[in-house]
Amino acid sequence: MIKQNNELLAASCRMALAAYLHDLGKFAERAKLEVSKEQLDAHITQYCPFRVTEANGKGYHSHKHAAYTGFAFDIIEKNAPHLINGDMTPFVNRAQLQNGQNAAIDSLINAAASHHKPETFLQWIIATADRVASGFERQEFEAYNLASDEAPEKAKNKTGKNHYQARQLSLFEQIRLSNQSPAASSANDLAWRYPLKALSAQAIFPQAKTVCEPSENDVAQKEYLELWNEFVAGLAKIPNSHRENWALWLDHFDTAWLTFTQAIPAATAFGTKPEVSLYDHSKATSAIATALWRWHFENNRCSTEDAEKIAARADWDDKKLLLIQGDFFGIQEFIFSDGSETNKAAAKLLRGRSFQVSMFTELAAVKVLDALSLPSTNQMMNAAGKFLIVAPNTDAVKSKIKELSEEINQWFLKHSFGMAGLGLIAKPCSCNDFLKGQFKNLMQGLFADLERVKLQRFSLLGNTNSVLEADYSLGSCQYNSRLPADNNEGSCALSRDQIKLGQSIVKKDRLLVLRNKDDLNGRNIESLELDVFGLAVAFTNSEEISGKFGQLAKDNILMRCWDYSLPDNFTTVLWNGYARRFINAYVPEFTDFDLQTSDKYTGLDEDEMAQISIGAGKTFNHIACEDRSCPRNPNEWQGQVALMTLKGDIDNLGNIFQKGLSEPTFAKMASLSRQVNAFFAIWLPAICAKKYPNTYTVFAGGDDFFLIGPWLSTQKLAAEMAAEFKNYVAQNSEIHFSAGMVMTKPGQPIHALATAAEEALEKAKGNDGKKNAVTLFDTKVSWTDWPKIEAADSELLRVKTTYGLSTSYVYSLLQLIDLSCDDKNPEQAMWRSRFAYKTRRYVVDKLDKAIRPSAQMDLASTLGANGIEVLGKAYKLPLFNYFYQQR
Repeated sequence: MIKQNNELLAASCRMALAAYLHDLGKFAERAKLEVSKEQLDAHITQYCPFRVTEANGKGYHSHKHAAYTGFAFDIIEKNAPHLINGDMTPFVNRAQLQNGQNAAIDSLINAAASHHKPETFLQWIIATADRVASGFERQEFEAYNLASDEAPEKAKNKTGKNHYQARQLSLFEQIRLSNQSPAASSANDLAWRYPLKALSAQAIFPQAKTVCEPSENDVAQKEYLELWNEFVAGLAKIPNSHRENWALWLDHFDTAWLTFTQAIPAATAFGTKPEVSLYDHSKATSAIATALWRWHFENNRCSTEDAEKIAARADWDDKKLLLIQGDFFGIQEFIFSDGSETNKAAAKLLRGRSFQVSMFTELAAVKVLDALSLPSTNQMMNAAGKFLIVAPNTDAVKSKIKELSEEINQWFLKHSFGMAGLGLIAKPCSCNDFLKGQFKNLMQGLFADLERVKLQRFSLLGNTNSVLEADYSLGSCQYNSRLPADNNEGSCALSRDQIKLGQSIVKKDRLLVLRNKDDLNGRNIESLELDVFGLAVAFTNSEEISGKFGQLAKDNILMRCWDYSLPDNFTTVLWNGYARRFINAYVPEFTDFDLQTSDKYTGLDEDEMAQISIGAGKTFNHIACEDRSCPRNPNEWQGQVALMTLKGDIDNLGNIFQKGLSEPTFAKMASLSRQVNAFFAIWLPAICAKKYPNTYTVFAGGDDFFLIGPWLSTQKLAAEMAAEFKNYVAQNSEIHFSAGMVMTKPGQPIHALATAAEEALEKAKGNDGKKNAVTLFDTKVSWTDWPKIEAADSELLRVKTTYGLSTSYVYSLLQLIDLSCDDKNPEQAMWRSRFAYKTRRYVVDKLDKAIRPSAQMDLASTLGANGIEVLGKAYKLPLFNYFYQQR
């Protein structure tokens, strides 16, 4: 009998791993690992279904990947916690198995490998979770489960490829939001696939199937073998000392599995559609299996009779599962709070607060998982301030969720006075609710419940005081005027932690979550001042100084150890031996080039000039100078000193998730959520590091982003984001984002920047239904027209350089643009004649006689026909950019 929470957690982790790796054999078999025929035949007999096709008893075994699962476990076992010895509850260990004890209970490996041929209770738990995660109806699964590996017409999937050659389809390509965009008539008509590569900023992009989908088995198997070898080598990077802490190790393993299986299609044969990754299917199966087992265990229903009910789907309407969703609210208000000294620490505060939002959401999920003794693999999603956890639907769990909700929100009320909080909902559901025909209703109900809880923040009709006590005897916090200061320096602990975070995330790479901050005494690890929901948070850069945190792990003090380092380049594999959380933002730092060109910072005060050193973070005042240039003299810098704030989000995201996929499943939804987040959380920091190093990613993840950078470079970044996002979503014209850009002088209050950027974003989305646009200089432009703006920029600079256009002449174009767009002005049509007159006057007065005819034609075409005529009001954008570069 399991009595203690840590024992229950360890048992749940074992169940999670068994279910997580039920398809480990798919990876191993496609890599063609060497296995003797005798061993393979024995495993095939034990784990693979046999179908009799002839009267003499002859037939075939199907799903031979299950036979490889046992072999593959032997390979990873040396870098995993004990899988066959010691306490293996709810499974049996080797000694118990050899002695015939608990004959009805499996070893962990047997339970994992028997999912296509289940017999015992634990085998049926995993097999059921496998089917539920895929949304299989009974008849659909039975047909899939009996199909032959060898029969050519069955072995191929719907793309016409076998299980070696098939590469993962893009879910984005298949999303349809309107009847005007017909779906592909067959899976083979889909044009995009993911390359079989480990996770990196480059590997998350789909490619044309002709580029990445091999036609020969040898080539396809070699790709799998290379990836398998990377995976096995990667597991060895997890610190050995962490293997004694099941929950900690499993969190690391989850990231390793993500890294090396994110582009492996889970289902590749028997007429299936290879559209969900092995990672997403594995995790969905694991979460469901662990919750199912816990429900049965806690209700004492683990008998053979219970297994028979599960097998017959007789209890699939029972609501055994609980979907727990958390939603961080008040994000904008929390991040952009102001105080008397906010601008002096603006950069540190912004990145600290942004990181804090992601951190709070992750820590709230840890708090819930720990309280319920569930592993991290039961957390299916965490992005944009939201998380989803699969739990058993028991009275004890629901009671604990209620307690946790009150505890977490009391923390927010105490430390943020209600500026931020966390909504928690728990929705009971059954296995049948996950089937393809029902899952959409389940998700719609979950979204509705979440919207409802947003309107019931802090349960104000419950035990929450209508007025909070506060002591402002030391004044208000200089960084957040709504909060009381708690020291003589005029700050509060929450703000001090935000500044510390803003400093630490630039210099550190790992975040530690501990049960007790006192256990850090004497160690070279820096912790936050405030506990968060009762958890201690610390940062460190060197794993060696702290012995890879081994003693903390052994003592069960270290709950999580997260790597949040940013990639060095687009091809850097995102695995460093620790669980990864994509919660960091790109921060501009001074380089040697900045030191050599420090004259561009002329005008800043002495303190800010003194901050210029290699590796130090740039302030917004520094960033505002970065688009200056010195075309004539190294000592004569020109160009506007200004910032550009960029805010955007994906259009129609709710419809994409609720209506976009024709047959949504739990694994598909998890996959889609993860992939939406990856563009902003993985690719965006990488492109900033490579091409736009002066950009602050204040926040970027989920479906939205908020950036601050130099005024002109940020425009180029936004345009590249829009173009690359189009490639990321497989050229699906129905998936896009809108954005708002606002140019300001440095020193503006941060909340003012946020408000202006939000207004610009709202204008980009508009009331006309035409999204997929950007607002800049109070002008809305479709992203499809943006290349015309860029071309106009270049052409305006060309004719200015060629003909020496005067400032007054270029300024006059602004009036002509206004006239051309004024439908109510009876003189509107006269803009052309006035343009021709002004241009003729300039050409005659300023240019040599020999070039006047060609100049007249060039300017009429460039500025008139292809400028004002084509772009209308949007032609102001190239003009403004031109003026600001000359100042």
